[in-house]
Amino acid sequence: AASMDGVFFIAQTAQGATELRFYDLKTAKTDLVAAGVGSINLSANKSTLLLNINGAWVVAQAKPAADVSKPLDLSALTLRIDPVVEWQQMYVDAWRVLREWFYDPGMHGNDWLAIREKYQPLLRSASQRSDLDYVLSEIAGEVNSGHIYVDRGDEAQVERKNGGLLGAEFIRTDLGYRVTKIFPGQNWSEEFRSPFLDAGVDIRLGDVITAINGTPVLGVRNFYQLLEGQGGRAVEIERRRDGENVGKRVQVKTIVAETSLRYLDWIQTRAELVNKLSNGRIGYVHLPNTAIEGNRELFKQFPSQIDKEALIIDDRYNGGGFIPDRIIEILARKPLNYWKRRGLAPEATPLLSHDGPKAMLINGLSSSGGDALPYYFRKLGLGLLIGTRTWGGLIGLSGNPALSDGGTMSASTFRILSTDNKWVVENEGVAPDIEVLDRPELIAAGGDPSIERAVIELLKTLDATPKTPVVAPPAPTDFGRPTR
Repeated sequence: AASMDGVFFIAQTAQGATELRFYDLKTAKTDLVAAGVGSINLSANKSTLLLNINGAWVVAQAKPAADVSKPLDLSALTLRIDPVVEWQQMYVDAWRVLREWFYDPGMHGNDWLAIREKYQPLLRSASQRSDLDYVLSEIAGEVNSGHIYVDRGDEAQVERKNGGLLGAEFIRTDLGYRVTKIFPGQNWSEEFRSPFLDAGVDIRLGDVITAINGTPVLGVRNFYQLLEGQGGRAVEIERRRDGENVGKRVQVKTIVAETSLRYLDWIQTRAELVNKLSNGRIGYVHLPNTAIEGNRELFKQFPSQIDKEALIIDDRYNGGGFIPDRIIEILARKPLNYWKRRGLAPEATPLLSHDGPKAMLINGLSSSGGDALPYYFRKLGLGLLIGTRTWGGLIGLSGNPALSDGGTMSASTFRILSTDNKWVVENEGVAPDIEVLDRPELIAAGGDPSIERAVIELLKTLDATPKTPVVAPPAPTDFGRPTR
């Protein structure tokens, strides 16, 4: 924020803390104004600052030596809202956000003023906040573009009470619920914690759960009734084990979702299937998105697969995120050389690289960055695309202002353009080289048609062009010996 004398700006220290500083244009020096500042607003006359300091609001003079010791008392602050007036303002604001932030100023051929007038009568009939979301969604649909989203703002919501989950599957028996599967976890991370695999939890496959918190499990219609409201809490489970005369009470801390555990299990079963079908010759990596989780999984899964003769990259159900230029760079790497260490096989540089045939699996839920990844895969000639056409959404987001009550109308701000100056992917997706339908009955039976076809195609390639193994020759025996 710029005043007449300089610029106020928020900086981050080496320790990660934030500070408000002022750069004086006359002296070319920077002074500290206050520590812990999270946001800054400068008055129109440039004389006063409104600061958020560690969650409290402070009004101070716009100068380096400002007094920020007296936060505002907002305990009695109330705001009167006239919904009809507020909804009208947000209606116009959302319409303006699309007008000003959408990548195409021509609004894909729409008369944008006419669009505003077209939906105004619907807004007059709105009787609750969700009606405004409906009207805004209709406006969003007029531009026929991916990544145009309407998210609700200040609306009443029922507080969620998390049920407890145990990261396992059970079948009902005459004695109780027998544990038939325990999902493998990575218990150093809470997101992937499997409760029965926690240290000190003595529950195994085949054990029978007879009671939870003292209530017999067979006395209720649904096993999970006894875990209502118990998400993230310690519960007492009574279990019996074959061959033991008495049961045992075990303390278990539940989790609130099993999605991550089931995802890990899905990856493991896909990798095992590829390994079995290819007799260990083909590796497998799944990327859930192209954001933080996708990059994390690439670096978790890829290192153990780099010595495989061929590689399957699974882009199915990829939820997108960032533009995957870094991911495709890593997948496209070839070894530049090898290093031989005593007692070890030759090691490549770069280490994370793979010199062999590849295939990528895609489907209709490969979206956004999950569209871009197979587009880049084909562009670089890395291998076959197998599956079904991707989602087709590559007009992307980079952020825009929110509405006054916290709701949003997101405007997509950039569109993919090919190197030969053509619009691509958006509204058409990336088509496979080989179409394979993952029929649900085949998946339910334990198969995976896309993986099975990818293994067949890669084995054909390996048989036709066998890979030469990397073998270091014998070390020279006459190093340094003088010649006579």
